[in-house]
Amino acid sequence: MKTYVILGAVVLILAAVGSTFYEKQDNTKSIYVVSMTADEMSNALENGTIAGFISWEPYPSKAVTQGYAKYLLNSSDAWENHPSLVLAISEDMNDENMIRALVWAEVKSTRFINNHSNKEKVLDYGQEFLGLDRVTVSAAINNTVYNEYPDLNETKRAIGIISKAGVINKNISSIGYNNVDDFLSKVFITKYYNEVKKKLDEDPDWIPPRVNGSLKFGYIEGSSLNLAMYIAEKEGYFEKSGLVTGKNIQFIGYRSGRALTDAFKVREIDAGTLGATVLLRYKVNDNGRILIVSGVNSGGTSLVVRSDSDIGSIEDLNGKKIATPGFGTCQDTIMRKMFDGYEIKTQ
Repeated sequence: MKTYVILGAVVLILAAVGSTFYEKQDNTKSIYVVSMTADEMSNALENGTIAGFISWEPYPSKAVTQGYAKYLLNSSDAWENHPSLVLAISEDMNDENMIRALVWAEVKSTRFINNHSNKEKVLDYGQEFLGLDRVTVSAAINNTVYNEYPDLNETKRAIGIISKAGVINKNISSIGYNNVDDFLSKVFITKYYNEVKKKLDEDPDWIPPRVNGSLKFGYIEGSSLNLAMYIAEKEGYFEKSGLVTGKNIQFIGYRSGRALTDAFKVREIDAGTLGATVLLRYKVNDNGRILIVSGVNSGGTSLVVRSDSDIGSIEDLNGKKIATPGFGTCQDTIMRKMFDGYEIKTQ
């Protein structure tokens, strides 16, 4: 009789544990993620085949302005000072005056953007650069933090996220670095930025020595995150440092960060602005010969959903489908931070 009682108790305990297990399984939150180009995800949200998308500006602001989308979460609100675009150079570039000139032009332009007295002129440049209306351009710029140098602590956090996701397929210590801090200290070169910052803080009109060489510069087309580069050209910063468009500097547009790293690989470009996580993946997985010498922006990425939906929070996207520009991009990394604790299912 005692044996039956004990067995009955065990069965009840196992049933309770099993019930709890399945209850937890049922309560697991998930998000379905597909990869699309910026134009494709805009079209997919408009026709309702996805519930939302995460992209760089101005695509989220454009979707909102056109009426079929609403902002759900800006990347700066989800992750302050997160890594985004940076200025990178090829390791084969050994002309220090050239590197210094590039960093100077980027920093001068960033300060121009962040100077409130230039607001209307920045919007004029934004409209010229993007070919969009002023409302959309203003929203895109306001959603972006144009910075001079990236936050390395948050970049370290990003490495943890992309390592966990399998974006980086090698252990950093296996490719010659002591640890992540050692890796970052050798990839992010502060020398030129520190010098330029010191000189400009002392004299805002300081101009570095003119360069004599030539340069091919790559960037992602249609991204308002690259506005500083455009302003550097329009305000004559490149020319003042000896880089003249059509003579010794050529700007080459690409559709994605991956295309830019491919261009670095075949030495099609000498420098460029692109996402930090894409560059770090390239550096680790492909032994990419690049160095990062200054910042470009943080923020500038938004999660938008259909304007006619009842989605009002991240939780409302549980079980739904969203789009990002692709595995390992800055937007993919931000998405993983936003949906921390969710099961991320790629399609």
